[in-house]
Amino acid sequence: MPSGKPLSVSIQPLNYADISACARITSSAFSIDPHTVVKQLDQKPFDMYDISYTGFLDTLHKKTYIYVKAVDDETGEIVGHAGWAFRGCDPALVPWTGPKDTIPLVGDREQLQRKNYGLKTEDGQKGTEERKENCIERLNALEDADMQYWLSNLVPSDTPCIFVAGLVVSPSYQSRGVGGALLRYGNSIADNLGLSLWVHSSHQAYEAYKKFGFQVTRELDIDLDKYAPRRPTEDEPVMGERGSRRWGRYVIRYMRRIPKKQGQLGS
Repeated sequence: MPSGKPLSVSIQPLNYADISACARITSSAFSIDPHTVVKQLDQKPFDMYDISYTGFLDTLHKKTYIYVKAVDDETGEIVGHAGWAFRGCDPALVPWTGPKDTIPLVGDREQLQRKNYGLKTEDGQKGTEERKENCIERLNALEDADMQYWLSNLVPSDTPCIFVAGLVVSPSYQSRGVGGALLRYGNSIADNLGLSLWVHSSHQAYEAYKKFGFQVTRELDIDLDKYAPRRPTEDEPVMGERGSRRWGRYVIRYMRRIPKKQGQLGS
């Protein structure tokens, strides 16, 4: 079992061979996030492993995306990963190295190409299932509208920038400096190019982003109990104390980090 002491990690380019390990880390991390757990109560739950894996597969080759892994220097284990998406930038200026291996063959990719992440249900218990769908659909609609407002009104459309496309640390290695190492790597790229960084931060990641120079530009405060179709069980993660029978409040924060120095592309 990993200890709580600071971990020495190396930040390395992500390869196709790493996708499975990184998708497992994503799935594991989101499985203890109350917001994600509530959204999984929909009658069509999504598979975070499939979503993560397919996302890597679709964008790892693109020169407007940079993906890296955090590797434990002692064991060689991947303990985290991160990605950044560049908007309005000349791809020639993006410090892209790309994967060093080749994309999996079609036969190996079969299970990764499942675009329908929903699980079909029978018509039985229709009333309960409709309520689940309506609750989660309302939550999805709220978040989608808020995201679009952020992108349309707060992020300048005529200025090159970078979006954090994901930053995840294995739950067993959290609070050991892995996330900080990944954040410093991305911040360094942004500073060298003189670009602002934007992120749609989870409730739990807010303090880490704040520590590394990100500032809140907008918040979405969600009462999870208003949308959850049932109360949490004793063993499910909640915002606050377990046993309260409440999911709690979850705050999504849209954050921006201004570059520390003017680079090649401006801010």
